[in-house]
Amino acid sequence: MEFFIGVIIVGFLIALVFFPLVYFTRRSSDIRLLGDKIELHYPMRKKEFNLNQELKSWNIQEAKFLWIGKVFSINIELESGKWHHVNTRYNRESFEQIYTYLDSSYSERRKKGE
Repeated sequence: MEFFIGVIIVGFLIALVFFPLVYFTRRSSDIRLLGDKIELHYPMRKKEFNLNQELKSWNIQEAKFLWIGKVFSINIELESGKWHHVNTRYNRESFEQIYTYLDSSYSERRKKGE
């Protein structure tokens, strides 16, 4: 019985460390473009926003890393002031799809030279 209680306590302590770690490292792992909406899938939740209504501006950023080379990122600023990022390191297919859509539909909202 004491062993069982010990296992429960250790399991609870591991969960206590694991859940905040997942919650506070909420980097998007899956991004989908659905018409004029972008759907972001986080480990514990899903968020959607409409580009036509909520997109304030967007830009392209380039970063050079020693081990992985060049990585490009689309930085999307919403009207609420929040930022979302799509990069080529983890989301190559969705990056190309979102970049093409933003460049053709919302090129006037692109910030250049920053």
